[in-house]
Amino acid sequence: MRLVHQLSLLLIATALAAVAAVAGLVAWNLRAGFSDYLQAQDGEHLSRLMDAAERDLAQRGVAPQDWRPVLRAWLEASRIAGGRGAPPEGPVGGPPDEPPPPERASLPGRPPPPDARHDPPPRRDPTNFGPRVVVLAADGVTPLAGRRETLDRPGQTRAVKLNGQTVVVLRLAERAGPAEGVDASFLRRQYLGLAGVAAGVLVVALVLARLAAQRWARPLAEAQVAARRIAAGEFDVRLPAPRAGGASEIADLHGDINGMAEALSRLETSRQRWIAELSHELRTPLAVLRGEVEALVDGIRPLGGAALASLQEEIKRLSRLVEDFHLLATSELRALPCEFEPVAPAALVQAAVERIAPRAKALGLVIEAPLPQVLPAAHWDAQRISQLLANLLENSLRYTQAPGLVQVTARALGAAVEIRLEDTPPGVPEGDLERLFDPLYRVDPSRSRAFGGSGLGLAIARAITQAHGGRLRAEASALGGLAMVLTLPLRPA
Repeated sequence: MRLVHQLSLLLIATALAAVAAVAGLVAWNLRAGFSDYLQAQDGEHLSRLMDAAERDLAQRGVAPQDWRPVLRAWLEASRIAGGRGAPPEGPVGGPPDEPPPPERASLPGRPPPPDARHDPPPRRDPTNFGPRVVVLAADGVTPLAGRRETLDRPGQTRAVKLNGQTVVVLRLAERAGPAEGVDASFLRRQYLGLAGVAAGVLVVALVLARLAAQRWARPLAEAQVAARRIAAGEFDVRLPAPRAGGASEIADLHGDINGMAEALSRLETSRQRWIAELSHELRTPLAVLRGEVEALVDGIRPLGGAALASLQEEIKRLSRLVEDFHLLATSELRALPCEFEPVAPAALVQAAVERIAPRAKALGLVIEAPLPQVLPAAHWDAQRISQLLANLLENSLRYTQAPGLVQVTARALGAAVEIRLEDTPPGVPEGDLERLFDPLYRVDPSRSRAFGGSGLGLAIARAITQAHGGRLRAEASALGGLAMVLTLPLRPA
């Protein structure tokens, strides 16, 4: 399932759960509260009926044996009153000893009696109040009038008293359902309204979920397409910045993909340049060797000590180049293998300076090494550190103009040692300082082999530094040239 569908379903399910919970709570509260309201309303109606009955008995002053016609009149009045709970004004049902008037009924095919045509039609009882009223004897148990089947339902009672004594008890059964008549219609309208609101909210949630999901999924799809193109080698792919108001995580993802593409593009450019320059570097000593050997084979040059020494020098140069490339390739794949042992940093630096001093003097350069008498003991690979220092000093000797100065200093920095190597002009532009450690990179390509070397010395120096957990950086020197700052921990991890 696609992300847009998952997000849509998630948002819709969340909205549905929220709407169902709110609607259920409102419906339950409405039902419970409305039931309480109806019970209170029934109690008020029953109390008014009790008051009217007491007034009626007080006006009639009937004997107990004559109450039955009056009770029937109360029930009839309660049915006609439609739940208002009070019979019409004045005595109900005529004198006690007068039998109830016969019911007027019209026969089929005959017009109704004259007085019946002018009687107003009985009013409806929307609350079904009258049929729920039962008159009980003073003991509250024996039914005297009303529908006895309603006694099975819970109900409310009111005692009708005459001269302070309970004469009869009026009982009102609860409604058969939570609401009847107009009350049921009211509840039904409320439930339909809730259902309509819930349906509307779900429709809105569906539309918003779809829009939100598309808004989130579109930049992710763009990132997916860009990643595939980058994997296919199109390193010039760049993703546009997400629109304002979007998720910051998506903006960060686009930025990371753009950064990855840019880094891969630089890496690919460097790889192509490295391969081209590597083939060029290898071709030079191979061409010299080929020329020397062909000259010897053709007899143009005699096989003597000078010819063999020239061949040996070219072979050494080619071997050094291959060894440097192998060492650098090893450092790219994994950390350089090192054999750590206790060493004296000051002695290592001093030995590296003494080895390079004759060459510096021959080139018209002066080396100054004001080293401290004592530096903390370190745990380094002495051979690797010596190679690192030799590469840094060799780089200064090749590119410092004569007469010039190369200065080497060292100091302790807590649990590390800082070795600083500075020289006089020429310097390096600030934008090229970090690129000095790229394999085969030269600030001025025209100076490639005029000064010797393979162009891998600084790259190997940084690889050795990283193998020792240190840091090597280039910066402008106060002497006007280049400064190499080497920081190595005394005990690498």
